[in-house]
Amino acid sequence: MPARPSIVIVDSRGAPRSHWQWALGVQAAGSQAAWQGIRLMLAYQALAETGSVVFVGVVAAVIALAGLLVSVPSGYLIDRFGGARVAFAGMAVSLLSVVVLLVAHDVVGLLVCSVLVGAGYLHVVVAQQGMVARLAVGSSPDEAFGTLTAAASIGQLIGPPLVTMAAIVWAADAAHPNTWAGSAACGLLFLVSLPPYVSLRRAERRVPAPRPAPGAPAASLWTVMRMPGIMRSLTVGAAMIVTVDLLGSFIPVWAIANDVPADAVGWLLALRALFTISSRFGIARLVARFGRKVLLVVTLTLTVVALVAFPFSNVWWAIPIMMAIGVGLGLPQPLTLAWMSSLAPPHARGAVFGARMTVNRLAQVTLPLLVASIAGPAGVVAVFWVTAGILASSVFVVATTHSAALNEHASPDDVDRDAGSPESG
Repeated sequence: MPARPSIVIVDSRGAPRSHWQWALGVQAAGSQAAWQGIRLMLAYQALAETGSVVFVGVVAAVIALAGLLVSVPSGYLIDRFGGARVAFAGMAVSLLSVVVLLVAHDVVGLLVCSVLVGAGYLHVVVAQQGMVARLAVGSSPDEAFGTLTAAASIGQLIGPPLVTMAAIVWAADAAHPNTWAGSAACGLLFLVSLPPYVSLRRAERRVPAPRPAPGAPAASLWTVMRMPGIMRSLTVGAAMIVTVDLLGSFIPVWAIANDVPADAVGWLLALRALFTISSRFGIARLVARFGRKVLLVVTLTLTVVALVAFPFSNVWWAIPIMMAIGVGLGLPQPLTLAWMSSLAPPHARGAVFGARMTVNRLAQVTLPLLVASIAGPAGVVAVFWVTAGILASSVFVVATTHSAALNEHASPDDVDRDAGSPESG
């Protein structure tokens, strides 16, 4: 009896999108949920252990430093071994970080956990972006990265409330969660993210690895940085990612200063993630109508205004502010990823995304320490105002970038042809 035919969307390189996108979505959602939770537990445990806002900044900086040290090698590993393998290895390292936090709550244990969180997170995120760039050839890059980032946002939606509720159930009071219980919940979320490796590895095997053209230069960090348009996209992406991380790291400081319970913090972060997800529906149509430049300027400016207002809010006013931040940070991430992917040579996409993480982590190593040092004498207002200033710099970069360098209104074929567009401004 002949096999029953199945309808599967296949891209131009032969990867069955319905399979690998579901697998990648599960992996991205589960891992992001766990990372959001573990960062909260690290912040709360750091405050419980030292009572120092500065040490919270140190923990955030160590996470970023670990990612910085492995960012460039991770890109080369992806180009050589494939994103599925690198993502699986990063997930194993992330699981190890949970084990460390479960058994060691002192300062040394927190720093070791931070190193493992940073290294594991970096490898998985870069690998996932590399898989999208490789498997989604022939479709809209904005839509493909929108799907990935929407799945990640679902993880950011479910992670904080799940982890904080687990931590509060076993806590003496709601303002001081049980970080052991919360960390255990993070470990379970990481375990959920492991099985999709099988489907992702199978999808990668169907797609031949791209090879450099004869005489093409090696994809070194210096070569990547000199590619037309890359530095501008790196700058904007770094400012946005730093904003997300600083918000996650320092919102417990705002919460403690305003007597906001930990479960409310979890729900506020989940609300931000919900609006981030919602903002990414129909992203390809928005880009076709308004273009990347307009969307980036409007959404990033919205986030700047929300961050300026946030430190003056109570828990109720924080709700609409988090909605605005969710939309304001929701669209820019897939837009900047698609912007960068369209500029990258096929054989060097892993190296380009590794360079992106290098710049991101360099900013994340230095800026949390700067913000924390200001927050000590100046208070919680300075934390969010400095963060708003960082993001405002990215608005300026986008506003002074020529539309052609953003591949504005480009179809998938136009993106390939426009990859070498010169910058302006």
